[in-house]
Amino acid sequence: MLDQSIAVLGGGNAGHAMAADLTLAGYRVNFYEHHSFKASFRTTLEGGVVELGGVGRQGTAQIHKVTLDMEEAIANVKLINMCVPAIGHEAFFAELVSHLQDGQVVVLWSAQLGSLRLYKLLRDKSPQKKVTIYETNTMAYGARLTEPARVWCMIMPCFVTISALPAKDTPIALPQLRELFPMLNPVQNVLAVGLSNLNPICHPAALILNVGRIQYSKGDFHVYREGITEAVARVIHIVHDEAAAIGQVLKIEVLRYEERDFNNPTSIIGAVFQAPFDTQNAIGSIVGPASIQSRYITEDLAYGLVPMAQLGKKLGVATPVMDGLIDLGSAVCQQDFWKTGRTLESLGLAEMSKEKILELVEN
Repeated sequence: MLDQSIAVLGGGNAGHAMAADLTLAGYRVNFYEHHSFKASFRTTLEGGVVELGGVGRQGTAQIHKVTLDMEEAIANVKLINMCVPAIGHEAFFAELVSHLQDGQVVVLWSAQLGSLRLYKLLRDKSPQKKVTIYETNTMAYGARLTEPARVWCMIMPCFVTISALPAKDTPIALPQLRELFPMLNPVQNVLAVGLSNLNPICHPAALILNVGRIQYSKGDFHVYREGITEAVARVIHIVHDEAAAIGQVLKIEVLRYEERDFNNPTSIIGAVFQAPFDTQNAIGSIVGPASIQSRYITEDLAYGLVPMAQLGKKLGVATPVMDGLIDLGSAVCQQDFWKTGRTLESLGLAEMSKEKILELVEN
């Protein structure tokens, strides 16, 4: 696998960091962005160079291929890394499904159960294709674009969970993936990955409980420095416990944390992402969110909490705090995220029993 080109899909913060990092590590990278985002990707597209600084590898990365053409990006590529927010999955999946080839490996980073969505689309549209799909619970980089084609990596995760869909396929490419990303650790199945995703656990509560401050400050706000107080931390802890209760019914082990990990301004984010010296300050320096339309609601709540809460209802697990956050987020953003978010129906699970769901994700 590693002798061939590697595709990185998604021209945002994490995509730029991964494309540059793998290039600096000596790999040939095909870097793709959807044509809808051509304007913000123009500098990278025209120059083919990404400047990477911060934690880890640093330097000027001359990317092998930068393109807006999905077919060109993944042709004859064994490994495809997708670093795309869940809110962008549908647009990327529409391009990806028609061009995937037998034997390819797709890794969906921090996908909010996006593996199930991609699996359903493949099953519906191209059931003959033999593709291995993985999902992780977080990104491989905590990075931000400081200007076009220049990305700064502030923090990196020390532990990332991963599973294939179905889980029996996890061993297929895991050894090769761990050569690139040593922090990857296999877990039971993609439901265990999704229920352990920190973003929906932490971000919706932190935004909803600070919505007035966010609107008033108009961007002068640091959620990890001032937004996660003791009371907010208690809510995050309860959301985590509700996710763990769903996992318990499914006999799935969700990542658990020490009490002290919840009781700091970065919450459990600080237990997973690390900086060389001052982790709390590195995370605390992240600015925002600047708007109630932040991905902390439109992605982490709509695509993260909604399928968790709906799965809880299916299994008879009470999730009152998740439900309340979804209701409040819907009111704040003036849309019904129970309907517009990532539903069990969109994942193909709505009509399945618990036993059928487990059979799907494991075998």
